[in-house]
Amino acid sequence: MLRDAPTEVRLATLVGAAGGPLFLLEGALRWQGDGDAAWVRFPLVVLVLELLVVGGLLARLRPARLTAAVVYGLVGLVHLLAVLNQGPVWVRVLSGVLSAGHVFGLVLLNTRPARLHFGAPR
Repeated sequence: MLRDAPTEVRLATLVGAAGGPLFLLEGALRWQGDGDAAWVRFPLVVLVLELLVVGGLLARLRPARLTAAVVYGLVGLVHLLAVLNQGPVWVRVLSGVLSAGHVFGLVLLNTRPARLHFGAPR
């Protein structure tokens, strides 16, 4: 699965596998602080999308690279909006780290080794 994958694909898969649960953890912590379960709904949707993308990357499906790039780009923008919004400092810092990680994953998926790994023409 990932043993023969280039480092770029491994790191991009790690971004999806770690980013979703961290976002859900952030939502759960905010739920505990505010008592509003709405903080968990959107992170749960993002977690499901990212796990589906990670599954596609692990299965080495050809459209998985482009799908993951789109999902990572959108999730990175959502986190960037959280950074620019008002809120607790720890949420803004965590969102900044998650945004940077998702943009990094997007860039990694557009490198030549990742494209060749998923069967793009040379």
